[in-house]
Amino acid sequence: MRPPSRLDAARLREGAGARCRLAALFALLAALSSACVSIPSDSTVQRSSAVGVQQDPQLITNVPPGPSPGATREEIVSGFLAAMLAYPQTLTTARQFLTPDAASGWDPADGLVVYHDQELIDSGGTVSVTMHTRGSLDPRGKWTSANGSTRTLQLQLHLRRVKGQWRIIDPMPGTFIDSDYFASYFRPFSLYFFDPTLSVLTPDPVYLMLGDTTATSLVSDLLQGPSQQLAGVVATVFPPHTSLDVGVTLSDIGRVDVPLSDSVLSLSPEARRLLAAQLMWTLRQLPEVQSISVTVAGSRLDVPGVTVKGVFGIDEFAGYDPSFATRLALYAIAPQGLVTVSGGSVTPVAGPVGTSAKSAKYAAVDPAGSLAAVVRAGTVLVGGTAATADAPATWFTGGTSVLRPSWDVHQVLWLIDSTKAGAVVYAVTADGAHRVTAPGIDGQQVRAFAVSRDGVRLAALVQGRSTSHLVISVIDRNAAHPTAVRLLSAQRVDSPGFGVARLTDLAWASPTTLLVLGGDKKADLQPFEVSIDGSDATAVGGYLPVRPVSVAAGPNVDAPVVISGSGGEVYVQTPELQWARFGGTSSLRAPVYPG
Repeated sequence: MRPPSRLDAARLREGAGARCRLAALFALLAALSSACVSIPSDSTVQRSSAVGVQQDPQLITNVPPGPSPGATREEIVSGFLAAMLAYPQTLTTARQFLTPDAASGWDPADGLVVYHDQELIDSGGTVSVTMHTRGSLDPRGKWTSANGSTRTLQLQLHLRRVKGQWRIIDPMPGTFIDSDYFASYFRPFSLYFFDPTLSVLTPDPVYLMLGDTTATSLVSDLLQGPSQQLAGVVATVFPPHTSLDVGVTLSDIGRVDVPLSDSVLSLSPEARRLLAAQLMWTLRQLPEVQSISVTVAGSRLDVPGVTVKGVFGIDEFAGYDPSFATRLALYAIAPQGLVTVSGGSVTPVAGPVGTSAKSAKYAAVDPAGSLAAVVRAGTVLVGGTAATADAPATWFTGGTSVLRPSWDVHQVLWLIDSTKAGAVVYAVTADGAHRVTAPGIDGQQVRAFAVSRDGVRLAALVQGRSTSHLVISVIDRNAAHPTAVRLLSAQRVDSPGFGVARLTDLAWASPTTLLVLGGDKKADLQPFEVSIDGSDATAVGGYLPVRPVSVAAGPNVDAPVVISGSGGEVYVQTPELQWARFGGTSSLRAPVYPG
C-alpha cells in the first residue's frame, strides 16, 4: 500500500511538492537575474527521490482508546473510525466497537479507503456516515482515485446493545483512514519488472505502510508478479510460486537478507542477475538499504558478476535504469536549426539533421542522443546527431498535422497525426511506419503525447467537449521483435483535487510521473507534476516569468523542469524553485530532453 501525498520519488513530492534539484549538479549565479543552470550531459543512476527512494519519516505512535461505558451510538461509530487510525496498525481495538459476530466476520484487509472528512448523524438505531473520499487501495496497494460516483460515500451502520452497551452490527468491509494518516504512515513505492526484452526495468506503483515490515512487504508484493494493468506486458524472472521462507531482515550495516524458497536454484546464471536487479531496484527505495543478499536454506545464492560473492550493492545493475538517464542534454529549435542548450549558450547539433530543423515545428532526440527526428508539416525526417552522420532520411510523410514525436528505448519513433477524423497513432522505424490501433486515443482530439523512456506507457492529453484529460495506454511489445507493438485500452488518470480544465502539453518527469501544462479556462497555464496512478498532482512552484506554451522534463531529477514562452524564451527551474533564463537571449522553440 501507499499514499497520495507524493509526486514523489518517482512519483514525487519533495518538500512542499515541487522538485528539489541536487545543488551539486547545477552552476548557479548569486542573483536570479543572472542565474545560469548547467545540465550535465551524462548522468549515473542517482539514489534520490526521483526513483522512489523514501526519506526517513517521523512515525508517531497512536493508540486510540476502546469504547467507553455508556457511549452513545454516534460515539461508538466515531470511536470505531478513530480506532482504525492506530499506529503501529492493530485493529484489536477497532473490533471492540463491534458485536461478537461482526468482530469475527469483519475483514479489515478487504481494501483501504482514504477520506478527507466525515459526517455522522444518529437517526435512531442507525448512524449515517458520509465521507468525502480521495481514493482507495486494493489489498495489493494499488491506488484508485475517487471519481464522480465514489467521491462521496454514504454508509448506514446499525447498532444493538451487547451487555447494555451499543455495538456495531454491520461494519463496512476494509479499513478506512483519513488523509492525514495516509500522508503520515504510507509511502509510494514501485515494484520493478522487466519489459518483454528483459533489457530495461519498468515500475509498477504501489503504496505501503511504513514500519519494520516494509522491506518484507516490498519483496512479498514483488513475488506476486505485476499488477493486473501490466500483467502479460512485463516480465519477472522469479519462478512461479517462489516465496519468502521468513521475513526479510536488515543488519546494522544496511545489508538486507532475502530468504527465498529453493525454486530460485533452478535459475540460470543470467536469470539470477536479472532476479538480483529486480530486488535491488525494488529495495533500494528504502534509505537504510545498502546491499542485498539472497539466501536459500541459509546459504547465499550465487549471483554472477557482483562485487562480493552473493552480495550486491544498490549501485549495481544501473544498466536497467527505466529512466534511461544516460543523456541529460536539453535540445531546442533555434533559427540555425537543432541546438543543445546549456547555461547561457547554444551549440548547433553537428549532424546534417541539425540544419534540417531550421523550419521544423518539433524535434525529438532518442534516449541515447544518437538520433534526432524533426517534424516539418506532415513529414518527419530522421538523422544521426554525429558530425559524420548521413543526410537525414524521410521516415514518415503525408501527415496532416503531426504532433511532437516521442522515442522509446528501442529506437521506435512514436507519432500521432491529428487528422480531420481525429488522432492516428504510428510506430515508425527506418523500415517504415506502422499504424498502431489505440483504443481510447484513435479518433480523439489529442493535444500532446509522450512515450515513457522504458517504452511501456504512452501518455496523451485528450480534448473533450469542454475539458481535456490525461490518459495512459500500456504498450504491449513483442519480445523477439521490439518494434512490433500494440496499445492496450487507454485509461483515464483521475487525480484528487486536480480539476484543471485545460491541458495543453506534457512530458515524462520520471518513470512514474508526468509534467503536465494546464490551467482553468480563463487562468494562465502552469506546470503540474502528476503521478501515473493519479494519487497525487502538485503544482510546480515559483513565480512564472513567462506564460508557458510548452514544457520539458526528465529523465530524472538531475534534469531541471523547463518551460518555454511564445517569444522564444526558455526557463529552467533552479534548486531554489526560481526560474532562470536558459540559452541566453537566443530565440528557442519546443525544448525537449532525449526521449
